[in-house]
Amino acid sequence: MRLRLPHLDVPLAMATLGLITIGLLTVYSATSVPGAHEGLWVKQLLWFGVAAIVAWIVAAIHYRLYDSMSWPAYGVSLLMLVAVFAIGVERLGAKRWIELGPLQFQPSEIAKIATTFVLARFFDHPKLDLRRIRWWLPPLIITMVPFALVAKEPDLGTASSFPAMLIAMYFWAGMPLGQLLLGLSPVINVALFFVTGSLWWFALLFAGLLAYARPRVLVLIIMVALNVTIGIGAPRIWNHLHDYQKQRIETVVNPEKDPSGAGYQVIQSQIAIGSGGVLGKGYLKGSQKALAFLPMRHTDFIYSVIGEEWGLLGALAVVILYAILIVRGYRLAAVARDGFAGLMAVGITTALFFHVMVNMLMTVGWAPVVGVPLPFLSYGGTALIVNCMQIGLLQNVALRRREY
Repeated sequence: MRLRLPHLDVPLAMATLGLITIGLLTVYSATSVPGAHEGLWVKQLLWFGVAAIVAWIVAAIHYRLYDSMSWPAYGVSLLMLVAVFAIGVERLGAKRWIELGPLQFQPSEIAKIATTFVLARFFDHPKLDLRRIRWWLPPLIITMVPFALVAKEPDLGTASSFPAMLIAMYFWAGMPLGQLLLGLSPVINVALFFVTGSLWWFALLFAGLLAYARPRVLVLIIMVALNVTIGIGAPRIWNHLHDYQKQRIETVVNPEKDPSGAGYQVIQSQIAIGSGGVLGKGYLKGSQKALAFLPMRHTDFIYSVIGEEWGLLGALAVVILYAILIVRGYRLAAVARDGFAGLMAVGITTALFFHVMVNMLMTVGWAPVVGVPLPFLSYGGTALIVNCMQIGLLQNVALRRREY
């Protein structure tokens, strides 16, 4: 099938190529220290060649095939997630990879796309009414199954992208904002308690939310009972946590409390970014990288290398490229005339946005260190191929955005 290039989303393509180029240059810089993963940039370049071909193929195939194959793909992805626990390769205390000869891949990355297909197919139903439990409960179950399997690996960062996609697709499919926020209130309750150590902040927020949403009496009783239960149980859960678990949570708010342990990575990342200034130290001249103070500098903390060597201007350039990518993705969702195509674009764009946001916030100490790679920049073959597949799917929508 021939692609009509004029109908491609050019800003999306150019932003993606710009990010991949910056990624290759930064992986080379991050691994240029003698004895520290030298030559990985060559592998990343080869992976990009594979990823570009995969993206082209994915864009060429009509998205209706993905619609019809969504449930089989979802089933296969779940089987692979289960297989990880039996035959997976363990690294750094986590089983996330399956090894087939020279090929290693993360089933969680494939599961994200398959789950997006299934959710888009479900939400594209002509009789959809997300005010009723029979319509909003099945997508929740569909999403929580892969979430639980990925979280058990453990890979909380990637697992969290599943509910993030679901929330965005709920909203895009027409769930009232008040109902959506009310459904998220238990999560907000727990998050605010562990961040602030107080229940009063949530109590004020919840009162305002109830006034805004004006739920039915039954829903009101259920949500109040659930949040009161959480409010009573959260302090007890905190008191039963191990010291190291409490320390990890406290380190998110204040990394300096454990500078040689849980806070070390964040502190070194902050030093690297802060020392770059406005213009940076210069390409290949980062001292935090050269002295091996910055951990995981070619994967999770690659943005810190950019901040140190290219400074504020270089870091902002990367943010702008990501902003173009995200805005174009949501724009394609808005202009797509087909329901499945638009919802698919929302799920894919949200997953990319979630990974970008969490990784960048992680490097500056505003989010926990959960091992989320930066799309298109961090080293990793599976992630790069899947990220390019996602761009291929968005270009698929761009090519056929006028179709019903």
